[in-house]
Amino acid sequence: MNGVLLVILIIIGCEALATFIFWLLARINKKGHVNNKINIGSVVKGMLERAFVTFSMVNGITQSLTLFAALKIATRIKDEENKISNDYYLLGNLLSITLAIIYSQLIIKYIG
Repeated sequence: MNGVLLVILIIIGCEALATFIFWLLARINKKGHVNNKINIGSVVKGMLERAFVTFSMVNGITQSLTLFAALKIATRIKDEENKISNDYYLLGNLLSITLAIIYSQLIIKYIG
């Protein structure tokens, strides 16, 4: 099978699985949170974030991960901290970064 096609199929499968996992996390953490819903906007935002991290890693610009982390933290700072919500947020970010690392390694190995 062509390397590019293999990478594309793996990424599509991982994105579908990630969307399901994020949906499960949102369902588990729904208590008292109206905004804990998976919608097309949040899915696209997550894909764009993973694309940024993947692009950075494939091109050896790992310093951009510091920028990415700072932006993620800055967008989550609130007056009221919610530990449960933060735990699920951390799990979601770890899954997202893990997928980006997998994607970048697949691209380097099969396409690069």
